Amino acid sequence: MSGRAGVNTPLPRAYWCHADVDGTAADPIPADLLTTAPGPAVTWIRESVRWLTPRLDRDAFHRAWAWLGDHRGADVAVQTLRRGQPYAYELDTSAARWRWTAYPVSVLPPPPHHHLPTENLVRSYE
Repeated sequence: MSGRAGVNTPLPRAYWCHADVDGTAADPIPADLLTTAPGPAVTWIRESVRWLTPRLDRDAFHRAWAWLGDHRGADVAVQTLRRGQPYAYELDTSAARWRWTAYPVSVLPPPPHHHLPTENLVRSYE
């Protein structure tokens, strides 16, 4: 073999992190994240929740901080992702329902450098 993976080799796993909000939210939704380990995926969720807490009503603030203080729960979230299952945290506020989710996804490895085109690249602009 030439060092390439066989046809039946599973694709490497990554973790796609995404936030949604249903309702009226004056705050921007955090940008998505793609990471190669479950720890940073859970950290992204926790940091996104922590960022939102100063803007929450009293009840939602206390529920968010109780969840943030549950370090055993964070470890369980990492283990859930390692088992290939998605993990989500939801927080209801007086104005909206926030949902942060980390999904295990398979990713294609980048092609070898000697196969990359060097000219006439097609580009997409937003």
